[in-house]
Amino acid sequence: MIRFAVLPGLVLAMVLSGLAPGCALRSQPVSTTSTPARADTTPFRGLWVTRWDYRTPDDVRRCIDDAAALGVTDLVWQVRGQADAFYKSDLEPWGRELFRDLKPGATSPGFDPLELAVRYAHDKGLKIHAWVNVMPAWKGTTPPTDPRHIYNTHPAWRLMDSKGKFQPLTDHYVIVNPVVKDVQDHIVAVLKDIVTRYQVDGLHLDYIRFVSEKLDAGLLYPGDPLSFELYRKASGKGPPVSAADKALYQDWIRSRITELVRRIKADVVSVRSGVVLTAAVWRRPDIGREQYLQDGARWLSEGSLDRAIPMIYTDKDAQFADDLKAWLAAAPGRTVTPGLGVHMHQADQIGRQVALAKADPGHASGYALFAYSAMFESVDPNQVKDEKSVFERSQRRKAVAAIVTAQKK
Repeated sequence: MIRFAVLPGLVLAMVLSGLAPGCALRSQPVSTTSTPARADTTPFRGLWVTRWDYRTPDDVRRCIDDAAALGVTDLVWQVRGQADAFYKSDLEPWGRELFRDLKPGATSPGFDPLELAVRYAHDKGLKIHAWVNVMPAWKGTTPPTDPRHIYNTHPAWRLMDSKGKFQPLTDHYVIVNPVVKDVQDHIVAVLKDIVTRYQVDGLHLDYIRFVSEKLDAGLLYPGDPLSFELYRKASGKGPPVSAADKALYQDWIRSRITELVRRIKADVVSVRSGVVLTAAVWRRPDIGREQYLQDGARWLSEGSLDRAIPMIYTDKDAQFADDLKAWLAAAPGRTVTPGLGVHMHQADQIGRQVALAKADPGHASGYALFAYSAMFESVDPNQVKDEKSVFERSQRRKAVAAIVTAQKK
């Protein structure tokens, strides 16, 4: 991951633990959440499958067959990448990756990937979690061509700086403005549509944070008049100028992202019994909270989130153990499942990190593997196909299979 671009002079102010006297924000509407459950001890061996791993019904079935043979219990199946849909949707356009092999002018992939994935995964005895990128609106240096895409239909939802300019298109994600109610309403509607129409076992949030890696550190985001007016109504304060003011502004943005998570839990996940809410969170809770405005430990502790999956993607075992320990300490008794970046690992390291997760006194709940294409041959056009890479994937696959077999004994 790329480092966060912090506003000048803001780092010290951002780590202050509370608001200055007389500067407290007015209460934000808070959705009612259930009492947080204790850590879920049900076996969880997760596998992320990205939107690049499938384009046809055969691709979908192959991914699920591979996962079942590997012995995973839960598929984290990507269905939304950049305000698009890898399922039939009236709210967002089809994901363009599905059309890579189709004739120009095609308007549908010819099947519903999520409907097939849910049905086939359940036939194989696997749980399936619909994986959605929450904040990203687009990625690339040219805008989406589909006129139905929110980038085109709702330009005011895009992130704007304090000079009145939209976040520029780059090779990284540009995002929606997380503080705007209409933006949150749209996200909630999209996710509710998924949970209502598909028998998914869970909803998995990714990029549920201020995606700021490519933002200019010298500019204030969001810096548009609407965001400032919403902030004034919430806090009684005008546009931030000083470092202390900017820190308070960041606190407010963080609170709006937390409110979105609460709404997803109350208004989306609760519509169907048994659906669980998980999130891919930053590798450490303190970094996530201060640099990415992602208050994951709070979400867990208050019951807004059922399971946190910190992305501890590293080939350094000591860092893995330390990051996991930080999460278990930040949310004691809650369900924390480390995400292993197996794409970075030699085969023997996977077993070491799984063992570290089990050995921690806080007892992490299972593990999740990133990702399918690190262990299996995929239709992902970016997958390297040379002999060395194919061999490394086979070795990782064998290592995971051995781990799972040992755990089942």
